Amino acid sequence: MQVLTSSVPDDIDSEYRAIEATLLETARGRWFLAEHGRRARRLDGALLEDAIRRLQNSLREPPALLGQLKAEIEAVKAQLAETRASLLARPTVDESVLPTHAMLKAAEDIHDIAWSLQANPFDAQGCEQIARNAGKLYAMSQSQAALSGRVVGAANALETSANKLEGILESILHELQVDTVA
Repeated sequence: MQVLTSSVPDDIDSEYRAIEATLLETARGRWFLAEHGRRARRLDGALLEDAIRRLQNSLREPPALLGQLKAEIEAVKAQLAETRASLLARPTVDESVLPTHAMLKAAEDIHDIAWSLQANPFDAQGCEQIARNAGKLYAMSQSQAALSGRVVGAANALETSANKLEGILESILHELQVDTVA
């Protein structure tokens, strides 16, 4: 079988050459070969132009992934904005009852009481305990202030991320507009 398969191309090639040589012998045969070549090139050119047109259209049409990416970025951006807003939200209650302010006020009050009691001939050990507790309250209020600072830092990081997402989203929207116009 392999011998048969390998001899077929030789026969086809030699047949093609023989027909071509016969056609080249006459003016009408040469005209036919030239016309056939011109039509074949035109057909190949039309096929190539169609392929290029389809490729251009596929590049202009935004892929579904672009729309999905846009929707996901908008959702993440909204979630970041909501998280940032909740981190930085000012309470609607009186600030004097907030934990940080309350701790600081209580520490100051206890410290003042301790100093006023030390001046009087009352229990010195009790005054010392009051002063120690006032120191603990100061430390807790400082810890609370540091936590508040970290919350503000996290909120700022969220804002930076949201701004970067906004830039990406603007790029996607621009590409969608360019594709729509083209």
